[in-house]
Amino acid sequence: MRRHPSLILALLAGVPFAASAAEAFKCTAADGAVSFQDRPCGGGARQQRLQLPEYTPPPPRTAEAIGGEAPAPSVETTSPPPAPPVPREPPPSFFLCTRYDGSRYLSDSGVGDRYAVPYGLLGGSGRGLAQSYGGRNGIGVSAPGLRAIPTLPATEAPLAAAYVEVQDACHRAAPQEACAYLREELDGVRDALTRAFSDTQPTLERQERQLRERLRGC
Repeated sequence: MRRHPSLILALLAGVPFAASAAEAFKCTAADGAVSFQDRPCGGGARQQRLQLPEYTPPPPRTAEAIGGEAPAPSVETTSPPPAPPVPREPPPSFFLCTRYDGSRYLSDSGVGDRYAVPYGLLGGSGRGLAQSYGGRNGIGVSAPGLRAIPTLPATEAPLAAAYVEVQDACHRAAPQEACAYLREELDGVRDALTRAFSDTQPTLERQERQLRERLRGC
């Protein structure tokens, strides 16, 4: 059977040879039949030596070439930068002032209220309460006709002797003290709102908003 030369070469190129298999032989028999083989021709056939290219093994088949899924490419992940911290509201800062009767109030300036109080009420006038509040012109008498309205200078005791100007003492409230005071005031305003009439409700609501605003730092 006559073999086609291109078919023979294709077969030889696909067969891995030994170290000497880089050569092939073309054998032409006496009747003209041509064959290719990897060893010298025999039987009186005419021989032609052929040089074949060196065999290089194909690269390994990948999963994608076989029909599977290609491995996912490695992606270097980096963590996002941390979010900047949310600025915290500063704690409330104000002064607490104390009246002579012990009640307290808030002051942003730190300057307490000034007002006149009966000197005898302070316990340091040198006069007893009976002297301060008694008598026709005593400061405790308020019934009509029993007390003459004092004028300056007063006939028995000048106004300065009956009253004295005082100023409330103030101190800067520590954050914990300030927050406790604001919460107490807010509770009082909210309680008053439950019983407020329409004429006082707007004022109380404004006070509630102001207290809540100051409490943001607590």
